[in-house]
Amino acid sequence: MDFFEKNISSLNKRYNYIIDKIRKENTKKQTDEYGIENKADGNIVLYKNYNNRRWNLNSKWNSQAAAEIYAERYKIQLYGVYFVFGFSDGKFIRELRKKCDDTNLLVVYVPDRGLFEIACHYFKLSDLFEDDKIILFFPEKNLDMTSQWGRIVNYTKIKLLEFCILPGHDILYHEECEKFMDSVLEVMRMEIVNRETHMAFDRILPQHMLYHMRKMIKHSNIKQLKKKLADADLKDIPAVIVSAGPSLDKNVHLLKKIQGKALIITVDASIRAVIQAGVRPDILCTIDPNSPERFFSDLDLTDIYWACNSWTNDKLIDKFNPKRIFYYGSYGDIWNNILKESLGYDFPNIAPGGSVSTDAFMLALHLGFRKVVLIGQDLAFTGGVSHTKGIGDALGDNDEYIKSRQIVEVEGIDGTMLQTDYQMWFYKQWFEKTIRMYKDVVEVIDATEGGAKIEGAEIRTLKDVIETECKRDFDIYEMEQSISPMLLEDQQAVMFEKLKKMRNLILKFEENVKDAILKQEETTKELGKPDVSAEKQQKLLYKLINSNQIIEKDPLLSYISMYAQNEEYEMGDTIYAEENLTPEQLVEKSLTLLKGYQNGAKLFLEDFDEFIMKD
Repeated sequence: MDFFEKNISSLNKRYNYIIDKIRKENTKKQTDEYGIENKADGNIVLYKNYNNRRWNLNSKWNSQAAAEIYAERYKIQLYGVYFVFGFSDGKFIRELRKKCDDTNLLVVYVPDRGLFEIACHYFKLSDLFEDDKIILFFPEKNLDMTSQWGRIVNYTKIKLLEFCILPGHDILYHEECEKFMDSVLEVMRMEIVNRETHMAFDRILPQHMLYHMRKMIKHSNIKQLKKKLADADLKDIPAVIVSAGPSLDKNVHLLKKIQGKALIITVDASIRAVIQAGVRPDILCTIDPNSPERFFSDLDLTDIYWACNSWTNDKLIDKFNPKRIFYYGSYGDIWNNILKESLGYDFPNIAPGGSVSTDAFMLALHLGFRKVVLIGQDLAFTGGVSHTKGIGDALGDNDEYIKSRQIVEVEGIDGTMLQTDYQMWFYKQWFEKTIRMYKDVVEVIDATEGGAKIEGAEIRTLKDVIETECKRDFDIYEMEQSISPMLLEDQQAVMFEKLKKMRNLILKFEENVKDAILKQEETTKELGKPDVSAEKQQKLLYKLINSNQIIEKDPLLSYISMYAQNEEYEMGDTIYAEENLTPEQLVEKSLTLLKGYQNGAKLFLEDFDEFIMKD
């Protein structure tokens, strides 16, 4: 029986981006690389030829029994997320899914589309394709896996992640398997860093988000600029990212020769040095919630376009009042969906790297530039100095600042060892990983002329880059000037009304969380009775889970949780990870989280009234 059409119909409901490629190739017959073998007992064996050997990707004796045995290896935890590498005939995934409940999620990476196409012909897979607790990932979807996993992995679930590598797949697809696992581990590391960031900034981040949700209505977004650039020939045009490392003082004076021949993106900490060199950057990127006003004071910023996201310091925008802002980023599902509905396209976002320089780099890639030049990107304390002289004393005494950092050593561009701190070391790792990931897409030139060696970047002087790469006139400023606000004036008024209606959702959330707390307090009383049976305990706990899922599925939770970071992180460190908690302790921890959400809703309402409702 050929299951192809039914499988493809189901696949199209959630993964339509891959359908055209599958239909075009429609691999069914055996090739020199892979194929199927029909056994006398009806078992179908899927195989791949590799290194002069045939590798069976499911059992040639009894594939169903083998899948059941393999699935039994895994102990399923409540709220566990299972990253599966390989698809094969789908039977292992189906058996693993049977062991899961609605708190679990399976993320399945499909490394070989040819084998997948064959499987679509010979195996019934429609149930897997339509199951919303199974997410298939095809490499064709996106080069950056970390941006995909970032929507799935959060700090509270780090201890609940598990890898499942299908038999033989780690050998047949060794490099892809390593990249897959590394990308998940990278997101886990980012979540740990983000935890520290969220804890440090606390209520500031959601306040900034609310501010920008209102502010952006009258401004533009980065996708509008990308659309303008799509009609331009960017093949030989570099994007120059100007960071604030100490080596910037060596070559910032040469930037004037680049203007009008490249895209110049400067970060907030380097803006003073750039303007003092007589250069008007094409984009000023600022995302730090605490970026100091001293970076910008006494500078003429009149004709400069800013790139901002939800974290950008709102006080800077109020004080310097940029006339032109290109917005990007995530503003929660509710607001991003409203934007999509009004604009007719997804609001632009980029994969974050943790710093303003990494954001500037990803902006250049997002805009379509395929040659990126880094200057001032020392990622080290070159010559015992932390930053360019252009920032003045914005970070205080240089020596005291360096002493306050967690110092590590890295190799410099000349082979010597340099001091850096853990934070810059982390960003160095990010650049190297990203350069590897996009090696076939972008050429990266490190023209910093000092600092840490960034693996994968070509080391050159800025003078050489100017002579060889900046030959053609390119007036991006004219393009920027032609871009209107993303919404017409009458649309802006409508959008603001939609934003204000979010207040009703906050009030509804408060009612739901209050109801959930009352139910769990009743559960606590029931569990406290001396004669409660183990069976009843289990029923009460599943009732608790169902009650919590109403809250967890509320799209407003992504906003509320920003006010309940302590409770969520405590949950990640205890309830999800400790196996020996009693039912009473589970309910107690759950109640603590719900009360955190209750308080978070109260704080969110206060901030909503201040930043959105107030004239």
